[in-house]
Amino acid sequence: MTGIDFSRPQRMSIGALFIIFAKNFRHIIAPLASVAIYKFFTSYSDGEIGLGEILLFCLGGTVILSIIFALASYLPKKFYVRNGNLIFIHGLINHETTSIPLDRIHSLRTEKGIWFRLLGMRGIIFDTIATRTEEVELILDEGEWQCLLAVIEKEETPQQISETVIQRHPDRRIVHFPTKNLLLASLCQNHLNGLAVLGSILGVVFDTLSDFSENANNDVANYLDANFETMVGSPLRIIILLGVIYIVILMLWLGTVILRYYDMTMRYDKNRLTFSYGLLTRSSCSFFFDKICTIRVKRNILERKFGLCTLMLKQALFASAQKEDDNMKLYGADSSDFFLKWWLGEDYSKDEDIISARSGRGVLIHSMIPRLSFTIVVGIVLYYFQLYIWELLPGLYILYSLARGVFLMQHSKISLRDSYFIVNTGAFAETVNYIKYSNLEVVRIRRTPLSRRFHRVSLELSTSGTTFYIRSLEEAKAKKIYEALLYGAENLHNFLQSSTFAL
Repeated sequence: MTGIDFSRPQRMSIGALFIIFAKNFRHIIAPLASVAIYKFFTSYSDGEIGLGEILLFCLGGTVILSIIFALASYLPKKFYVRNGNLIFIHGLINHETTSIPLDRIHSLRTEKGIWFRLLGMRGIIFDTIATRTEEVELILDEGEWQCLLAVIEKEETPQQISETVIQRHPDRRIVHFPTKNLLLASLCQNHLNGLAVLGSILGVVFDTLSDFSENANNDVANYLDANFETMVGSPLRIIILLGVIYIVILMLWLGTVILRYYDMTMRYDKNRLTFSYGLLTRSSCSFFFDKICTIRVKRNILERKFGLCTLMLKQALFASAQKEDDNMKLYGADSSDFFLKWWLGEDYSKDEDIISARSGRGVLIHSMIPRLSFTIVVGIVLYYFQLYIWELLPGLYILYSLARGVFLMQHSKISLRDSYFIVNTGAFAETVNYIKYSNLEVVRIRRTPLSRRFHRVSLELSTSGTTFYIRSLEEAKAKKIYEALLYGAENLHNFLQSSTFAL
């Protein structure tokens, strides 16, 4: 496959057309099916239209529209590589040409669903930090993808790769993440994440119910109203019902994690990590050594007990077109030491704190004020309507807010070391963020009207993909940390040894 020439504009293979058709079919079938269901319940009883005709209308309309949209998307698309740029021609009505320097590509995300696997194809999304959306999306067969990937790797500038990293990983290696660790780590997370999945399912159900006829909805409502007391009944039944709902949420959460991260494999070398994962749809994502801005390690009580952690690799904010939770998140055994050695150097753990500052009680107050205000309003409303027993809920929420604020105060800290600095955050789970000095873009000191009295200030630190607020720091230490960060890693020791820094 080394003979593939990307220097001339070319379309994607014919297999890409079929995959585009399949994607359009999936997106179009849902609204047309809703229309067909509505037509069936409103007209079938009157004999106006038969079930077969409805299904034929739904299927035929979806196929025709999918073919039209697939051709409109496939035919104008061409791509080629010239002078170190990936050039993408697209647009049926508005003819557009997008040019992306290959050395400015921040992440490569791939997709291999069922149709991709059957046809031997791979969907590739190229992201830069210029916009919130993906710049280029191509569908290539494996041979074309490997050749294009070789061209991209060749364009990576040698300056971007550290010599120490080259010595550390002279070859490409593979790491497998056991599924049992993934399951155990998933159970240690906040299970209420499954509420989002449950909410999306209920949303589809309610949307479908809204398409039924008014008489059908009234019948369902009357049945629930007549049998509600029988279905709910005693407090024991309510507890059982809540238990069943919790189990459903837990199963949905575990199912989501397994579908997404099943059989995760990581390939790594001197300058890149490539993850491959997924049960039904195999996805992959590449993280270049020089384009990671933060490594975040989270450990809650259960994770610490079982030797687990949740690790997140953060790129630039616009390097991924997906939401923040779609950054690479690794559940399982504590592998933070491996990733930190790869990114920070083998001897990163030997670096000791040069200077550090811990947050004070201001963090507790800042955390509780908005929650306390909300709780007071809710308490007044409940008292007004004489719902005295429900006043217990605002009281419990205040206790939760107090506990959260105390943990925030205990965890909040910033520490400067030789070649990197650490920001500790998190409430019930301790979160440690590792950042290189070279990735720091903005440093701010924030003062409030109370700073003059209590001599407490806040630091705001920003990289290309993350922003941290360390509140209620001692003003003297915060100013010295601020000035030290401005000097950068190269001049940090000189600054720290100067007489002006002496505490």
